[in-house]
Amino acid sequence: MNISDVGTVRHTLNLNGTWQFCLGQQSDTRVPAEPKKLLPLPGEHTSWETIQIPGSWEEQGYGDEPEYERIDTWTKVREYEGSAWYTQEVHVPVDDPDSQYVFRLEGVRWTTDLWINGQYAGQQDSLLNQQKWDVTSWVKQGDVNRVEICVDNTMKLPLAGSHIHSLHTATAWGGITGGAYLDRLPPCRVQTLRIQPDAENGAILVQCTVSAPANEVTKWVQLHVDIQHPDGTWLDRQSCDMELGVDSGSDLDTGAGYSAEGSTVIDQWRLELGIEKRIARWSDESPEQYRAVFHLHDGERELDRLEQSFGLRSFAAQGKQLILNGIPVYLRGYVDCCIFPLTGYPVWDKGYYAQQFRIARSYGFNHVRLHGWSAPEPFWDAADEEGMLVQAELPHWSRFFEKPDQPAPPEVLSYLTQELDGLLQSLHRHPSFVMFSMGNELIGPNGHPELNVLVSRAQAMDSTRLYTDNTGFGQLPVQGREGDYYIQSLNWHPPLESAWSAVPDTTLDYHTVTRLAERPVIGHEHAQYTMYVRPQERAKYTGVLRPSWLEPIEESLTRKGMIGDLEHYQQASGTHLVRSLKETMERIRRTPDAAGVQLLDIRDFPGQGHATTGILDVFWEDKGITTPAEFRRFNADVVLLLSCNERTFYAGEPMHVDVRISHYGKEPLENAFIQWRFIRDDVILTEGEWRTGDVQRGSVMSLGSIVAMAPRGGAAAFRIEAELRSGDSQNVATNVWHGWSFPLYQTHPGSNRIWNTMEELKPFLGEAHDDCVDHIDGYHLLKNREIDSVVVRSLTPNVLDYLVNGGTVWLQPAAEELYDSVETKYLPVFWNYLMFATQPGATMGMYMQDQVPLLGSFPHDGTSDWHWYHLVNGTPAICLDTLSGVEPLIEVIDHFHRAKRLAYAFEAKVGRGRILVSSLPFADLALMKRPEAAYLLQEILTYLHGDHFCPDTSISVAQLLGIVKLQTIQFTL
Repeated sequence: MNISDVGTVRHTLNLNGTWQFCLGQQSDTRVPAEPKKLLPLPGEHTSWETIQIPGSWEEQGYGDEPEYERIDTWTKVREYEGSAWYTQEVHVPVDDPDSQYVFRLEGVRWTTDLWINGQYAGQQDSLLNQQKWDVTSWVKQGDVNRVEICVDNTMKLPLAGSHIHSLHTATAWGGITGGAYLDRLPPCRVQTLRIQPDAENGAILVQCTVSAPANEVTKWVQLHVDIQHPDGTWLDRQSCDMELGVDSGSDLDTGAGYSAEGSTVIDQWRLELGIEKRIARWSDESPEQYRAVFHLHDGERELDRLEQSFGLRSFAAQGKQLILNGIPVYLRGYVDCCIFPLTGYPVWDKGYYAQQFRIARSYGFNHVRLHGWSAPEPFWDAADEEGMLVQAELPHWSRFFEKPDQPAPPEVLSYLTQELDGLLQSLHRHPSFVMFSMGNELIGPNGHPELNVLVSRAQAMDSTRLYTDNTGFGQLPVQGREGDYYIQSLNWHPPLESAWSAVPDTTLDYHTVTRLAERPVIGHEHAQYTMYVRPQERAKYTGVLRPSWLEPIEESLTRKGMIGDLEHYQQASGTHLVRSLKETMERIRRTPDAAGVQLLDIRDFPGQGHATTGILDVFWEDKGITTPAEFRRFNADVVLLLSCNERTFYAGEPMHVDVRISHYGKEPLENAFIQWRFIRDDVILTEGEWRTGDVQRGSVMSLGSIVAMAPRGGAAAFRIEAELRSGDSQNVATNVWHGWSFPLYQTHPGSNRIWNTMEELKPFLGEAHDDCVDHIDGYHLLKNREIDSVVVRSLTPNVLDYLVNGGTVWLQPAAEELYDSVETKYLPVFWNYLMFATQPGATMGMYMQDQVPLLGSFPHDGTSDWHWYHLVNGTPAICLDTLSGVEPLIEVIDHFHRAKRLAYAFEAKVGRGRILVSSLPFADLALMKRPEAAYLLQEILTYLHGDHFCPDTSISVAQLLGIVKLQTIQFTL
């Protein structure tokens, strides 16, 4: 045991280290109902072992190996739910007999009973705040004091969904993970302290309570305040005199008052900060903090000393905007779901959090939402220093507040009120703490009166933060809801749907939702697109958690012969994730009255079915799918937005691309100008520049349009790069917009040698012989050699006969004509398949080889991009699981839990013939008027009748009939 802060008036006994320990079922247990019964002394019971504080039980080898392997989340190396006992003998030095002693625990889940020298001190049950006991009555100075602690980690209230302890997130951990301390406070002391910033005027308001024992009442003391500027220099000391326990008659604005408890209260003591030096305001971009040292003196004798850092900042809602220090700020946020893959519980290490904030800021984020929890003190210290704007929440995800006319269980409401009060008291000094929610996804459409009471309670306790009734649920316009701001899903809120959260039209926004509120609206758990699983991360799990979802996935991929495709799937689906994410993030930045976004998540979420939504893995490490510089193009304080309602054009068509700006920088832009380049194959085809003048902050506005002609000379992928520069030529923002152009459709010169049975293709097949499938006579077609191929929608006996005898067939079956078709959509799997198994299109994009002769000169880079959207969104995929050796020509990446081998197109030999099977929607005549669809049809026809159509793999008739349903024909008798 070590004494810290030696030589100061406050002493802390650091009780971290080795303690005697035993699990509850191993000891002569007692319960709080029997507070007088003592534990056996160490050595009197054979089951006593040792444990370290801080630390969890599981990571120190206590608990049982789990018998139940979870596939929807991780599994712990050891598990234990119940009570556990700690005991230690602590020597307390001799000190002033009037000193106060406070026993303090950090990082405990969930309830704790404490005995000091055999006397029961009571129970604490906070999940989010320090657990404290006043033990002054039982501490013996100059002697050894026996401390006994009983920690019980079982669920005490029906709040198991909270991320502070759900199995999917921080796990049902147990132990004392933050530390154990015994604080010795001087008899005459600063009992409470609150610094409230007045950022607008460059001052602080100090509220404090000075307490003293009875024999000190009526004594005059002095309170001195030394303030250190963020630049390291000290401001002049400011002081006041007070008479303890008596109205001091101070000439402060509101004076000092006497409290019935024998304490003197100083209220609203105003300290100016800008008299000697510049006023340093804390913000996300400039997180400067002051340091205040309070000295309580009796003449030359120091009675007490207390230090507190603070940031001078204001944070408010003004109409639909959030205002930081008088300037509109846009929240570029992500959700922290209390995920700690090595410990299984929130760590107590400021460096850990500082590093994650630096990573997040490198990708452009300035905001984090704590999902159903509030973090330990080191988190907040790091957030203060790194400039993160944080929303905390009560430990609450339940269904108790869904119906406004039904009250929540009284014990739940009482507990949540206690946690709210404790958090607002403990977090008030942190400038990073700007917002608070009463829990996650709690209400029905119209709110709940008990949540409104909590919001009002919080507003009355601390008006320097903003509050809302819940995160995510409820509808706009608000009915029966209270809040300074609202967090709504911009993908699920009517009239919008998640399936359309990102589309090729880059002019769309979310104004249909944000227009329904008069206060700031933030996008809830935005995007949630996923990529393929990454088994290579298994080696990183060196702590108490095992990625138990990986084993069944790897077994499935191995059995199906797909394990060798992992790298391709990961890269292709990761690229698809980022492209989808870019569009949905830019869509909310185009929304003129959106206040911010909370992305779920910047990291993967191993729980709830393993949601691979992150641009980073769960260890905050790069997955190789994007870079910070690329991501900041659409996730920064100033974002340049390129908007057009199309992505694909006919060659030579004029294009109008609107250039917009979402400007939430700290300064207006003066004499700004746009530079742009139109690029194909890394060659600049044209470029331009224009002046935009001054651009005000806190707005989304158009800066003008780029007019260009879609490239001629064959199909082409192209891009428009644009830069916004200020008057001194400094680059302010850069972005890239991608498009594609295609020549008008040209009928295949050999179309007169095609037998076409699809009515919808007549406009594209020129002189092809058009007739019904019933009339195909393979014998005569092969004998006369007037027809090179048949194009059919259905597989019939006569088509099969023609095929096996040497014919060439292009089969384009609809979903109902396939035995095991899989519905697809362009966007990747939402969140994960295990939690949303009924979602439409549970696939993860496409993968294609570098060279795909089938596609001809149709531009592609091996994975999904926006010119594929209309071709594949809603298109059925063909399952190739029964066709061993057949490789997809256009592969669809199935979600990794199901792992079917899927394709939009494949080819094979059947008998002496050749068949191409595709599910692309060429029978949709409206779609065929799009340039990309018509051109792809043209290229496939060219391939079908060229030398490259020579399938490597043969399949039997039975295998083909196992994929495609055989349809009957009408014979002519």
